[in-house]
Amino acid sequence: MIDQQALAAGRTLLRQPVLPLAGIVQFLYLTGDFATVAEVVAQLSEEIETNFARYPDPAGDLLPYLDLLRPLEGLKAGEGPATLVIDPDGRPVDAMTATTALVTQNILTRELERINGLLCAPCNCTLCCVGPEAAMAQSFFEIPLEAAETGLFPVDRVETETAAGFRSDDEPVLLVDGRDFFDRPDPVLIRWRTGWSLILPRQSRCPNLESSGRCRIYPDRPLVCRRPQIFPYVVEPAPDRGPSTFRLRQSLLAVMDCPYVRLAQDEIAAYAAACELEMIFRTNKA
Repeated sequence: MIDQQALAAGRTLLRQPVLPLAGIVQFLYLTGDFATVAEVVAQLSEEIETNFARYPDPAGDLLPYLDLLRPLEGLKAGEGPATLVIDPDGRPVDAMTATTALVTQNILTRELERINGLLCAPCNCTLCCVGPEAAMAQSFFEIPLEAAETGLFPVDRVETETAAGFRSDDEPVLLVDGRDFFDRPDPVLIRWRTGWSLILPRQSRCPNLESSGRCRIYPDRPLVCRRPQIFPYVVEPAPDRGPSTFRLRQSLLAVMDCPYVRLAQDEIAAYAAACELEMIFRTNKA
């Protein structure tokens, strides 16, 4: 049983998303006579009320995201983003759309890391740390990792030219030692075409998960483990178009397997609406 009161702080933040305030800053900065974004933020000293929430201290709410808003200064100076952003049909978008989408993605990523942390801890859940149960349809669970994070996991590695030509969901599947890559009792690290991931086969556990359910590397855990189970997809990597290319998605994904997502479903949907994002609720394990 989850203590509902323990989720209160995270649910309160869901009801006060920072993105509407960032949108106000963007409009005032790009249309006004301001040299920096910080000047705009400093002037937001009075309470602001939107259709979704009241912000008694908007400047204070925005300060943790000030560095993420600074690319707007380059946009105002006529500079385009260094990162290519394409639309769903693969066409490059204009500098305004690209810059604001990247800024939005970064703001939501930082905010949701905090919100997810507040909601996840009280649940005492290991959903993200174990492979599928025997009766589930899935054969494995995948945890995407940065290359530098792979050293946190003392398991076998598959880093071959063949594996680097595959994705985890390709058909036919990658064979390792003559069998499906997930047909094994223990976790394995694989470097795919899209990068590294930890594969948790059926009924396996993350090697850093203690029998008590605690994580041995919690202070140093990978980024993906800090951001379950509400994910911003304003843009997503488009590795088929190059290593620094992103595709517009304008959506928010929440995984319904997660107990706090089920409990806070209404607040999550309202958060997406306030951020003008398409809401997607999805089940990962079944």
